[in-house]
Amino acid sequence: MGMAASQARYLGLTARKTNTEYEGQQINQARTALANQSANLWNRMLALQVPTAPKTTDYTTQQYAFTDGFNDYEIDSYQNVDYTDPDTGEKYNYQVTYHYNQEVFKAIQQKNTNPQVQKVVNATSANETVGVTKNNENYTVTDKQGASTQFKKCTSEDLENLRALASKGLIQIDDVENLNVDDFYKTTQNEGQKDELVVYAKKEDLDNVEQSGTQEEIKFYGVQGYSYKLGNSDAERLDLTDKVQKADYDQIIHDFPELAGVDPDDIWVYQKNGRTCYATEAELNECIASGYANQPKADDKYQISSAIDYQKNLNQYYATHKNEEITRQEYARLDDASGTGRYKNIKLMSSSESFALKSEETTDTASYDDAMNQYNYDILAYEKELADINAKTSKIQVQDRTLELRLKQLDTEQKALTTEMDAVKSVIQKNVEMTFKTFSS
Repeated sequence: MGMAASQARYLGLTARKTNTEYEGQQINQARTALANQSANLWNRMLALQVPTAPKTTDYTTQQYAFTDGFNDYEIDSYQNVDYTDPDTGEKYNYQVTYHYNQEVFKAIQQKNTNPQVQKVVNATSANETVGVTKNNENYTVTDKQGASTQFKKCTSEDLENLRALASKGLIQIDDVENLNVDDFYKTTQNEGQKDELVVYAKKEDLDNVEQSGTQEEIKFYGVQGYSYKLGNSDAERLDLTDKVQKADYDQIIHDFPELAGVDPDDIWVYQKNGRTCYATEAELNECIASGYANQPKADDKYQISSAIDYQKNLNQYYATHKNEEITRQEYARLDDASGTGRYKNIKLMSSSESFALKSEETTDTASYDDAMNQYNYDILAYEKELADINAKTSKIQVQDRTLELRLKQLDTEQKALTTEMDAVKSVIQKNVEMTFKTFSS
C-alpha cells in the first residue's frame, strides 16, 4: 500500500471512529433522558397513597334518646358548656340539639294539571211579546203590563253565560269560542248578589221589533245562579258554618296569607283524588278562558276539540295532617351517675322533670356505604395509576436495553477501528522511514 493510500485509509478510519464516538454520546444522552423519566415515574409511584378501607367504628356513634310520655326524642348532638340559669340558678353542663316527630295540621298548594273546569249555570229561555225603543246604545223593553226594563250591551264578563246558553242548546252559535258579545244585550236584577238574574236578548231581535214600531214576540234567555264542575266533581261555595271547611280555610289563609284578601264567597270547594280541595273563583274563570284561548282551530267540522282539554294549571289548596320533624336546641344537664361514661339522665332547661336516657350505638350505614363506594373507586384508580406507571417503566426499560445493545455494538466497532488504525499507522510509519530516511541507523 502506498503512502497516499495509507494516509487516506487512516483518515477514513479516523472519521468513522469519530462518528461512532458521536453516536455513542447521543445514545448516552438518550439513556440519561430515559433514566430521568424512570426516576420521575418512581417518584410518582412513591407519592401514591394506598386507599384505606373505611371502618364501621368511624361511623358508629352513641345515640341517646328519651321520652316524656307523649313524644319520643332523639339527641342529635351535645356540646359541653358551663351555663347558669339567671332565673333559677340551676347549672347546665351541655347544650343539646334534639328532634322529635309531631303531627301538624298544614295547608298545601298543589297544581291541578288537568282541571277541566266548566261553569254550570241555571239557564232558561222564554218567548214574550214586548215593545222596543232605542236610546243611543241602549234598548228599552216594555212588556204587555207596561213595565219597562233597560237592556245594555254585553261585556266580556258575559261570555261564559252566553257560552253556557249555547252549550245547553238555548241559543244557536256556530263559533262559540269566537263569540261576539256585541250581538247580545242584557238586563240585570239583584246585581252582585247570589240570586242575581241576568236576562239576555239578541240585538237582531231587538232591532227588528224596534223598527216595526209594534209589540212583537221575542225570545229571552235567563241565567240565574251558577256553580262549577271540575271533571266529574261538582264544586260548591265555601261554607264557613261547616266545621271541617272552616278549619281547612283558617289553616289555608294562615299558611298562604295572600288568600286572606279573597272573599270567602269566591272560594269553591270540590273533591279531587279523595281530598277536599279549595280554589278561587278568579282562577277557575282564568282556567276556562285559557281553554278557549289555547284550543287549536279545528281543521274540519267533524274534528272533536273541547276547550276544557287545553286549560292552564289550576292552583288548588288543601289542608291535611302530616308528620313533621321538629328540631330544638337548649341547655340541659346530663348526669353520669354510674361512672361508665354513658349518661343516664337528662334535665332540660324547659322542663321541671328529669328523663331517663336510653343509650345505643348507631351506625350511619348510608355514610359508611358512601365511604365504601369511594374506597372501591379509589382502589380502582390506584391500581390503574400503578398499572400505567408499570407499563411506562417497562417501555422505558425496553428502549434502554435497545440503546445499551447498540452502545455495545459501537464499542466493538470502536475497538476494531482502533486496532485497524494502529495497523495503518504502522504501515505509514514504515513508508515514511523507507522514503525519507537516507541512512539507516
